[in-house]
Amino acid sequence: WWVPLPLREGSPDELRMFEYGSRLKSCNDMPAKLPVDRGLGKHASKNVNNRMTFSSGQLDIWQEAKDGCPVNADPFLPWVHDMFPDATGSVIHFVAQNKRRCNSGKVHIDDILALQPQVTILQPVSVKRIDETTAKSLAPELWSPTNEVSNSTRYRLAPHEEADSDAMFTRFICRFRAMDYATTPPFLVNVGETLSTYPFNYEFVNYRKELGDLSMLTPKGKDNPMFWLSQLKFDCPVPDNGDLRSMIASGEGVLSDGTPSVYVDVIPIRTAPRYGKRMSYFTPDMAGDSLDVNGDKLEFGDLMTNNIVPTGDVTKHIQHEMHVPRLMKNGFDPQLFWGDRHVLPRVEASGRWENFPICRHPGVGYESSDEPNNKAVEPTGEAKRDNAVPKKHKLTACLWASASFATRGNAEAISNTADRLKEWIEFHLLVGFDHIYVYDNTGAHTEETSLEHTLFPRFFESEVTRIDWPSRVCNNNIPAHENTGERSSQYAAESSCRARYGPYTEWMASFDTDEYLIPMGTFNSMAEVVDDAANAGIEILTFRSTRASPIYSFMEPSHDHPNCGTESEPNCLRVKDGALFVEAYNCDFEQLPKPTWADRAKKQLFRPEYVQTHYVHYSTVTQGLLETKEEATKAKKQWSPRFEESRRADRTTDEMNQAVMLHSKTTVPEYTADWKNLCKYGAASSHGSKCRVGFPWPQNKVGLEEETSEGYGYNCFTNENLSNVWIPKLRDAMGKRESRVASLPALESAKIKVKEKDPFCGECKWKGQPFDCNERVAYLQSKGGISEAEAKDSIRKDCIRK
Repeated sequence: WWVPLPLREGSPDELRMFEYGSRLKSCNDMPAKLPVDRGLGKHASKNVNNRMTFSSGQLDIWQEAKDGCPVNADPFLPWVHDMFPDATGSVIHFVAQNKRRCNSGKVHIDDILALQPQVTILQPVSVKRIDETTAKSLAPELWSPTNEVSNSTRYRLAPHEEADSDAMFTRFICRFRAMDYATTPPFLVNVGETLSTYPFNYEFVNYRKELGDLSMLTPKGKDNPMFWLSQLKFDCPVPDNGDLRSMIASGEGVLSDGTPSVYVDVIPIRTAPRYGKRMSYFTPDMAGDSLDVNGDKLEFGDLMTNNIVPTGDVTKHIQHEMHVPRLMKNGFDPQLFWGDRHVLPRVEASGRWENFPICRHPGVGYESSDEPNNKAVEPTGEAKRDNAVPKKHKLTACLWASASFATRGNAEAISNTADRLKEWIEFHLLVGFDHIYVYDNTGAHTEETSLEHTLFPRFFESEVTRIDWPSRVCNNNIPAHENTGERSSQYAAESSCRARYGPYTEWMASFDTDEYLIPMGTFNSMAEVVDDAANAGIEILTFRSTRASPIYSFMEPSHDHPNCGTESEPNCLRVKDGALFVEAYNCDFEQLPKPTWADRAKKQLFRPEYVQTHYVHYSTVTQGLLETKEEATKAKKQWSPRFEESRRADRTTDEMNQAVMLHSKTTVPEYTADWKNLCKYGAASSHGSKCRVGFPWPQNKVGLEEETSEGYGYNCFTNENLSNVWIPKLRDAMGKRESRVASLPALESAKIKVKEKDPFCGECKWKGQPFDCNERVAYLQSKGGISEAEAKDSIRKDCIRK
């Protein structure tokens, strides 16, 4: 560390500017066209077996910034995948990923080290606002405009004791600008600055994950396994400036063509990283007066006195009489590392994200009571006591899906997503899910299609929401690969879904289209299951995962692979066309209840109010984890630096009497090669050579019989509740859906004829205010899942036809 932290004396002329407006033209392009990557067909490096690096010169950070994303060029910039306002217009939520986690291994170590700031921006800093005169007095060497008198707010890094109350734990300056249409041409004017906040303290989360000296960053870049640092979420408070918040909340700031009127700039506050728990920057209420750290496994030693590189006289700018006594006995010392005169450069001289468009909030949940299909779900169990606000939904699911994709390591090309998706959605609506959010990743693989026509008009928009999500997975290697980086797009989608839609649902989950939740015992729906869990005080329901296999009777010979023989002598099997996936794969090698090792690929239903961050299989940040020592003391509870989720809060489902998950991962034909020998009764098997075809035990009883009439060994168990109850219901529901979809063309023709005879829109008012009736009709259709005619009927009383 260079101490005190040197001033950043650069000028605006030293910055490089990259523009992305050619692709992100309006709110209609959000969040799909945020500059996350280069886009389909333009990537300079592979995401499988990639050995190209920026540090070697094989990849150019500036070309990457120009063509796609500037984060490698300036790693203090958050890798933003989504951003949107809350329903009140008072906060702008940002969803970002930690780009440092895209790669691992020796080949990429220099790039990993260069991306350390991606973790640094997870660590809060504290600042104090100062005026321009004070800034020039403390740091006259900083750039400032020539002959300009400015009354803009400036900022100084300051310890908690001196920081502003809203600046104790921040990392970004948020500058808001609005379009002034009173001038010709219109131009952006500043309407206020705020300081970012975190939904929770990432450093505190890291502190409570282990008793040892767990570091958010390590000098050798070995911290990537800490997946609770995968996602960066932060907020920019909207200035309480006239009608700004109400304009954002109402969506009036977005023009009819999607053009935004309000924008926000995000300016990082740049500091050196903090290593090890001993450098945690807390206030005493969080973890006590001293930090409890067991061991020093990283051998950092006392980082408060070692590894220091003085910049001149270390104490030159540290005026001890200005400071009250230290509030903590150990931890990060801002006085030593920042000094007393570290003034941040002006925004104009700072690298930054500029002109993020502020668009409409997700809008799912609290429209007026006369909205079509509007309903409210009363909280149950402990949620009823903690939060009396009714939710739009009881149970929702998030899906990250694509019309076609390659599995990890590009091992398999999967193209049956559309059929799987239709069946999966129908099944889960049937078992009690209220709404499904589909993050459509098709655009990362092809521009020829999307899931739009798979979903609509088959499903109502009150049942399914599609979010265009074309960002590419930055690393698609298999888990055993040396470079086991992250599937960034998938994890960002999960984070976005919880942030966007979590506030409007009691329970939420992120699943794949091959994972089915099945109510068991006396439960008739998953809604009943979560109500029962809530009444028991459960916050997280965990489902163990074992891989099911396709049943032989639902399969047919296949030869469409080099390992699968010939047309006359096929050596493989494939699931028959038209078979239901959930029926064909209703054959699990493990008998219920599933073994504990099946926790390794578990999935979860969770209450979003309790689970702040979820990562594929794990609830990584919960309200229990975030409880401070002071909060525990006031509640007369014991508190430990090492947090473990209680069994009461996180419960594995009773698979016989509550609910179970069927994992119907596709078995491609080549995986069944030589099945006739491998599946024979008594045949030996190994990890890489075993029977992948299901032969269900008669009556699910082991030993009643040992082999089929053809000599194949029985090897799996069916879910009888699925076979006898839910599959017949699913067939019926899908049949009715097909009938409705088949009738749609006639309905559309009827609508057109009515429209031609009866011009509808005229002068309209909504709640006493003029509005565009065409926009209102489109809004009601999208939010209520109703037809155009129904939408018009609902507002006809408010319109005077011409």
